[in-house]
Amino acid sequence: MKFLMFFFFIVVSGMIYSQEWRDSLETARTLYKKKDYGKALKYYESAQKKAPEGVDLSDEIGQSAYKARQFELSEKIYQQNTSNKRSDKQKSENYHNLGNSKMQKKDYQGAIDAYKSALKNNPDDEETRYNLSQAIRRLKAKKEKEEKNNQDQDQNQDQQNQDNKNQNGKDQNQGKGNQNKGNQNPKDGNQDQSQNGQNGKGNKDPKTGKGTNKNNNDPNGTPNDKMNNGSKIPN
Repeated sequence: MKFLMFFFFIVVSGMIYSQEWRDSLETARTLYKKKDYGKALKYYESAQKKAPEGVDLSDEIGQSAYKARQFELSEKIYQQNTSNKRSDKQKSENYHNLGNSKMQKKDYQGAIDAYKSALKNNPDDEETRYNLSQAIRRLKAKKEKEEKNNQDQDQNQDQQNQDNKNQNGKDQNQGKGNQNKGNQNPKDGNQDQSQNGQNGKGNKDPKTGKGTNKNNNDPNGTPNDKMNNGSKIPN
């Protein structure tokens, strides 16, 4: 009798647990259709934890993460799925989505590699080919901007070095001028006391001239590149 009650309890518990993951999955899909991607993601993850072995919701979790703009998570999921896909179509779609996640993170080289892998499995996918062209364009623009910034930094450093050199030269010339004035013999202002009956006048200290130096400020002329977001969001 006790054994039957225990068996009954196990069966009922399993049915309840099974119903819980199905309810979570249903709620997740409903929220996804309503474009409430953040909440949908939480319910998908809950459903996956409760789902029986063999149920894989990673694609739906990855899509929800991507549309919730959690690109780190979506990239991780699609990266893990690269070895799980069987057909060429599945592999192509997974690499396509991986490329989109990398694009959103501005990992353009990584996106290029993912899109190329997608096209190897499905050469006729024009959407992936379009995204590949966008990734190549953005990587080129990024490199050009970095080179421009490096050139500007080098020019600013050269100008600063030249300004410092000019300033040091002026300081040295001014110091020599002051030294020459200090070495001049003071005028003898003593007069013959026997003739004038007056005390002699003291020596005057030489005057030191102060010069002003102007340093030119280098304008910051590095433009901010604007790039249109041409990558297509996967379905």
